[in-house]
Amino acid sequence: MKKMQKIFAMLIAIVMVLGMSTMVYAAGTGSITITPPEDVDSDATNTYTIYKVFDADGNGTAISYKLVSGKTTAPAGFTVDTAGNVTYSGTGTDGQLTDADIAEIAAYVTDSDIVGTATSTGTAAATISNLPNGYYYITTTTGTVVTIDSTNPNATVDDKNIVPDVDKTITAASSFDTDGKKALAQVGTVVDFKAEITVGKGQENYLFKDTLGTGLAYVADSLSVAGMIKGTDYTLTVNGQDIQVAFKNDSIKNLSQNSKITVLYKATVTSDALTVNAAKNTATISYGHNSQYTSEPSEVEVYNAKLTVTKKDGNGAALKGAGFVIANADNKYYKIENNVVSWVDSIENATEYTSDDQGAVHAFTGLANGTYTLIEKTVPSGYNKAADQTFTVNEHDYTKDNLEQTANVTNNSGSELPSTGGIGTTIFYAIGAVLVIGAGIVLVTRRRMNAQ
Repeated sequence: MKKMQKIFAMLIAIVMVLGMSTMVYAAGTGSITITPPEDVDSDATNTYTIYKVFDADGNGTAISYKLVSGKTTAPAGFTVDTAGNVTYSGTGTDGQLTDADIAEIAAYVTDSDIVGTATSTGTAAATISNLPNGYYYITTTTGTVVTIDSTNPNATVDDKNIVPDVDKTITAASSFDTDGKKALAQVGTVVDFKAEITVGKGQENYLFKDTLGTGLAYVADSLSVAGMIKGTDYTLTVNGQDIQVAFKNDSIKNLSQNSKITVLYKATVTSDALTVNAAKNTATISYGHNSQYTSEPSEVEVYNAKLTVTKKDGNGAALKGAGFVIANADNKYYKIENNVVSWVDSIENATEYTSDDQGAVHAFTGLANGTYTLIEKTVPSGYNKAADQTFTVNEHDYTKDNLEQTANVTNNSGSELPSTGGIGTTIFYAIGAVLVIGAGIVLVTRRRMNAQ
């Protein structure tokens, strides 16, 4: 019996892991001081609930346990003798309870066993004092893992829950940065996203939230979670721009700390006005009781570009009626319908924008990175066709100068061609006069020679 008591005393003095924890024995009354996780938000509140599992009687060195008044049995893994004394009889080794032991304690206690609560804010410790002698089980709204560091008569408990986090990245687009945080994408195309959730220790009720910014639309049935089955391991809810993935505790409780949960999905770029106002996509992971705590957000941005054309004549005045198209590096022509850009083979099927009274031409919008050629397809009457202009939207450049490019195009009036019978007749008269004079000179010269 004494050997079992020593083993039990050592057991409760070491770290309790996986799910919940127990504590504290003291002669008289004592206190429990709980230190929250290191990475919890500064304004987050954690409420710890303390359950009394057994009564305890100790002198700071020796300790004995008895059933709480009104109890007739102990949790599985503990043995009760005829006098109500409790000893540990489970299979835990090296001073640790097994997962099964902890689950039995959790099922054993009820609300009537609660002796108090302690609430912390941020990383500030919380203390509950004047606790009667006992062996205690503690739960917390951040999760269920609590560690015992010391006991008799007071206990200091570290909440070893690790706050999970999420990293959202872009994995496919027209072009995207190496860190996956920004991309250029043509309107109407699909962008691939990945969210990696880093698993924390002891957390529960994981709720992944992803809010699509204006300019992105979720592609139906595109979301998947690597290694998990929808309906079995998680549920998916899509409501407008909001995506939520609720993970089932049974599917995450056995994941090791710092392992990754990978969420993949696609979204269509629906806006062609993402030059300086990007479509932002923000992801978080919530956790804890009722998923009331939320990680820092992880955000990505999607852009596209535009070209604005201004038309003038040779004198710098606005010129109306010039029509423009653009071609890409593959000699295909820009066409936009219903906020979707496509590239067609025939210039006749291309989208053409015409200059107005102020010489303004509607912008060619929704462009990805690439090299393009501006072509004057329709030339105003009385003017010559302007030369083609080439412009480039550079990848990885999200400045206004790159994403909002401009082109000034000048048309010069045509030169007047000769009128019919004009200068041609004059030339013939001049040539005839020269010939007549020449013939006269020859005739006079011959007569003089003959007279001599």
